[in-house]
Amino acid sequence: MSVARFFETMDAYFRAAASPAQERDEAFARLRQAHPGWEPSPSRLAIYGRFVVAHVRDTLQKNFPLTRGVVGEPVWAELVRAFYATDPARHFEINRLCESFPAFLADQVEARSLPPFVPALARFEWTDFEVYASSEEIPTNVSTLTANPTITVLQHPWRLSPWLRSAPRLRPASPEPGDETLLLWRHPVTHRTMYQAADVGALLVLKLAVEGLRAEDAAEAGGIPVEEVTARIQRAAEDGLVIAHSSGRHT
Repeated sequence: MSVARFFETMDAYFRAAASPAQERDEAFARLRQAHPGWEPSPSRLAIYGRFVVAHVRDTLQKNFPLTRGVVGEPVWAELVRAFYATDPARHFEINRLCESFPAFLADQVEARSLPPFVPALARFEWTDFEVYASSEEIPTNVSTLTANPTITVLQHPWRLSPWLRSAPRLRPASPEPGDETLLLWRHPVTHRTMYQAADVGALLVLKLAVEGLRAEDAAEAGGIPVEEVTARIQRAAEDGLVIAHSSGRHT
């Protein structure tokens, strides 16, 4: 038997590892049929299966705590079981097991009567991790204003930013509907994932960084004081959205 065929049969077995006992027994029987002469211990193989299931469950819980809280424990447990059955663990990096979870939730909204903003919230939580784990190197010394290379853009029909920033005990059951463009990036000093709605100030500073414009030119074109533009650049630099020239000049 080829290695590919072996893993194919094990994949089928693992798909049933989070299922009821009868389905697990049937999957074990099919696995034995696929490997004539192999007599694995059912209990030992079941331990292996539960070990893999636990890895997926724990990793989902770690990466999607807000989503879990919104749907509630009974629904969450069923979602995890269903996700594992359709998309079992394959990637060698354990967090990547979660990558397709937001898309899975989008397909479950109607069938399980999930709050409609849940897929957007899950995409935010997964992007939070992706930005944090990004391999992009953030420069420390730049000659001109530079956009943070870890910036990622999310667009969704919910005002997630104010909802996320509200205190949990005061947070409404659902964010308000409304188109939102959300910027996420890794802070160059704290390495935390930062986020904010793409407001006029942030977009102006990013335009300066990407197009190499001067603060004076932006102030003249927009009819606003240059001091206001400079202040926006400083705030964006403090937040790590952009990397500023060490001398403080923005050219």
